[in-house]
Amino acid sequence: YEGDTEERFRMKMFIENKHKVAKHNQRFERGQVTFRLALNKYSDMSHQE
Repeated sequence: YEGDTEERFRMKMFIENKHKVAKHNQRFERGQVTFRLALNKYSDMSHQE
């Protein structure tokens, strides 16, 4: 990353996305959705990116 500000932003995005993936996968385990999600190389990006 180009600096501390961007690194903090990317860490925030990663943590938020990790939480969304975990929440979705809990729904998968309960049979509420039909697919799992996983983290990947884009996990530190926002939805708009």
